[in-house]
Amino acid sequence: MRALAVLRALNVENDTTVLRLSAMTGISRQALYRILETLATEGYVVRHAESGRYRLTSLVRALSEGFKDEQWIGEIAAPELEKLQRKVVWPTEMAICQNFTMQLILSTRRHSPFVIDYGNVGAVLPILRTALGIAYLAHCPRPERDLILRFYREQGPSFDGDLARNRTRIARILSATRTRGFATRHRNVFSGIAYPDIFDTNATIAVPVLVGNEAVASIGVTYIAAAMTTADALERYLRPLKATARMISRLATEKRRK
Repeated sequence: MRALAVLRALNVENDTTVLRLSAMTGISRQALYRILETLATEGYVVRHAESGRYRLTSLVRALSEGFKDEQWIGEIAAPELEKLQRKVVWPTEMAICQNFTMQLILSTRRHSPFVIDYGNVGAVLPILRTALGIAYLAHCPRPERDLILRFYREQGPSFDGDLARNRTRIARILSATRTRGFATRHRNVFSGIAYPDIFDTNATIAVPVLVGNEAVASIGVTYIAAAMTTADALERYLRPLKATARMISRLATEKRRK
């Protein structure tokens, strides 16, 4: 079980040190060295000779735990997101969790006639205060979710740290998202609070991409906030968005079985 905790920690913060892994997992450094040596022998992790940092290898993909490799999930999702964009016209996107944030790995902004922002591939989004982030966090494996929340609770004063430390509020947000099956953000307002570091001209609805009932990514539709209300966007786009997520999930599940 401790080896699994190490893999989960590396899955969230890949390319990291033994000291950092100890802080993330609560496992002593002495025990970590033994666990990492075993994982390296089995081919699941590799140690950088100069920096001493550890990284997951692609062999982890064979495990049932959610190793998020943007190459395989992106290749599967790209044509489906393009089909969705042609239906809804607005830009569609996919994000994965890396290093405690959501990283945009796909975007159809270049295909959309609407220029709404500069959310290009590679953009880093807050995981706790965006629709893509909360859609993922609410549906990812519980150990991973606990690890992410613990990371932000241990931060100093910050928007994300303050939200993570408000256990009642974040639990309510995550529970509501799981019940609904989607997350929303309108302008820079998330869960009733306006944040100055988030775009205030657009809005997003997002859903998780599930493999084995656990999120491996999230996808969304982003639109100009002044063009419609959240209720209007959900009525128009939630059904095709969920259908696209199901298709990507099916294709991803089939690929993992090969």
